[in-house]
Parts: sequence; C-alpha cells; structure tokens
Amino acid sequence: MPARLKTYRAVAHLLSALDALGWRVGYRYGDRQLLEGVILPSLAAGVGAGHVLLVGCAWYTRDYPEFFTRARVSTLDVDPAKSPFGGRRHVVADMTALERHFAPASLDAVICNGVLGWGLNAPDDIEAAFSAAATCLRPGGHLLLGWNDIPPYNAVPPEAVMALEALHPDTIPGLDQHSVIALERNQHCYQAFRKPETKS
Repeated sequence: MPARLKTYRAVAHLLSALDALGWRVGYRYGDRQLLEGVILPSLAAGVGAGHVLLVGCAWYTRDYPEFFTRARVSTLDVDPAKSPFGGRRHVVADMTALERHFAPASLDAVICNGVLGWGLNAPDDIEAAFSAAATCLRPGGHLLLGWNDIPPYNAVPPEAVMALEALHPDTIPGLDQHSVIALERNQHCYQAFRKPETKS
C-alpha cells in the first residue's frame, strides 16, 4: 500500500473519531465558513433527494456528503490516495472523464471547488471537464464553481471557458448574487450556473 494512502487513512480515522466526539476539525477561513454555513445547506435543500457530485477530496471536505442528508452523493478525485476522504460512492478519476462514470442528465448538482487552476489547468482539459459536467447535469441542474482569481490559478478564468456557455449564470444557493469573493487574500470566488430547462 502506498505510504501516502496509509497516511491519509490514518488521518481520516483520527478525524472520524474526533467528529464522533463533536470536535470537528476544519479550515476556519471565511470562504469555507460561507460554503459550509450557507451555500451547502441551501443547495442541499434545493436538490432534495437528487444526485450530487462533489469534485475534489481533502481532509477538510470529508464530511461534506453529510450536508446532503436526503440526496445520493458521489465524490470524485483523480488522486487514489485521497479516497479515504471521499464518500461512500467514490470515483477515482479526472473530471474530464465524468461521462465514463455518470450518465447524461443524471446529476442534480456538481460542486467543483478548488479544482480549476489547482490541477485542472490545461485549457483543453478545462473545456473537456466542464463540457462533461454540462452533459451529466440534468436540465435545471446546478454547477457551483469555486476558484482563485489570482495568478497563476486564474490562467483560464470561467469567462474564457467555452463549455460553460452551455449553462446559464445563476444565483449562488443561499445568496442573491451569481458571483462572490469569499476570501480577499486569495480572491477565492464562488460562482453558480444552471443548465437550461428542456423546452417542452
């Protein structure tokens, strides 16, 4: 077993034990507080019993599936060593490969926070990833995007991603705006999009 996977499993076990005691360890930065305190609960209320995909796993996202108590939740990360921080339905894959793992129009929400510019960097890969996300979202489905609007992480900003033109700008769950800078020091921005409803 790779050493990093052993380490992450040990960390996940320790954090689960602390969680069980009511001692949640996480980032206390403003962007995470907004995400965890407002956006995720509001999104969970909106998707109800739908299917939610969380892209990108880390020790501080380990309990994000628990926000969606009624939904079916899947997690995805390209790094196999991050699997201990994924949910019960976890996929080891790159975001560009979404269509190999999720059927078209099968997802009610995709949350992609801290991935664009942090591993998903090449323009062609970015286009492929968000094209796949748009395909896998059901009509009316949500995409929540979190990214840092500072170099070098903003080399391909959302407005330059042609694949996102398949989605409409939407208000961030729990807020009344499409885009918000949630943490000034790294210009961490949340933006929301929605797949257009099918015309009858």
